[in-house]
Amino acid sequence: MKKEWSGEKITVSYIAMEDLGDICEMLAKESVCRWLFFGPNSYEVTEVYFTPLIESVMQGLSDCEIPESPVFTIRSKETGDFAGQCAILPVDFSPGAYLIGYQIDDGFQGLGFGTEACEFLVYYAFNCAGAYRLNGDAVYENSSSWKIMERCGFTFEGRRKKYWHARIGYYDQVLYGLLKDSLDEHYATYLNEKWSE
Repeated sequence: MKKEWSGEKITVSYIAMEDLGDICEMLAKESVCRWLFFGPNSYEVTEVYFTPLIESVMQGLSDCEIPESPVFTIRSKETGDFAGQCAILPVDFSPGAYLIGYQIDDGFQGLGFGTEACEFLVYYAFNCAGAYRLNGDAVYENSSSWKIMERCGFTFEGRRKKYWHARIGYYDQVLYGLLKDSLDEHYATYLNEKWSE
């Protein structure tokens, strides 16, 4: 079973316990958590959340199965440095539907790492995890995040006013979706050629 993938700028691998320190450090930063409904977090809070996820991924891999909640570590292809994380998390009561997520560490933002991570999630979800639908959301003011989804084929599906309260105010949530059977054929070929090698 394949456990690592390589793009133009990033490598992606299943999350492992040795990644936990880097994740804790990243999610303690205001610059990374600015538009998230959680964080910045203490190391203890991040450890409590991620340890069961890591254990679940490791158990799935030891059973030679796709993990139930695949979480991945993103590293710079050039340097090998930790650059962030991404995941597809199953939607309750909708087998084959997943929520995507990606966080890029502040030293790697604005370099295309988020777009490649989102591309990878689309490839992985539809080709490895058997997904039929992907859901994505973002704070409206975080245009970088929803523009990534648009570049990766997602369609705008709605906006919820004052959905999140974080730090200094209320923020609108924008909703995006991507169905496997509506994925552009040329884009699907591009993803398969890029990530399957």
